[in-house]
Amino acid sequence: MAAPISERNKRKRESSRESVAQPPMPARQLDAHSYFNRPEPPQRLTESKRLYLRVGDEVTHLRYEEWGIGVVMEIMTSSVPGGTCLARVRFQDGQLRCFNNDLDNESCCYFFGVRRYWNPSHGVNAVRSKFFLRG
Repeated sequence: MAAPISERNKRKRESSRESVAQPPMPARQLDAHSYFNRPEPPQRLTESKRLYLRVGDEVTHLRYEEWGIGVVMEIMTSSVPGGTCLARVRFQDGQLRCFNNDLDNESCCYFFGVRRYWNPSHGVNAVRSKFFLRG
């Protein structure tokens, strides 16, 4: 014997059907004018970061010469206000080390002794090879 469906349950079913059938917001014609003149999203509350290292930079450490020359492999910048900026550096000793990369922070890798490695002959050789087609 099936239990009779109460009026309350009938109303719940009907109201749930109605909410599913209605679109959540009215459809709008998307054309170039409405696309390019759309309102801008509010500015995020992010701080601009002054980064010291970039991917591909060669670096050395002032106090740990035994590490050798390192190459910046990855830069990670947080989108959260007050978040950290990290640089991953692979050194010649085979270790991967992470440093803070925000120059406005007192724990930036620059203040801990990481310096960009610049050899003037690298630049000259690169320019020569481009002009004179030597590999």
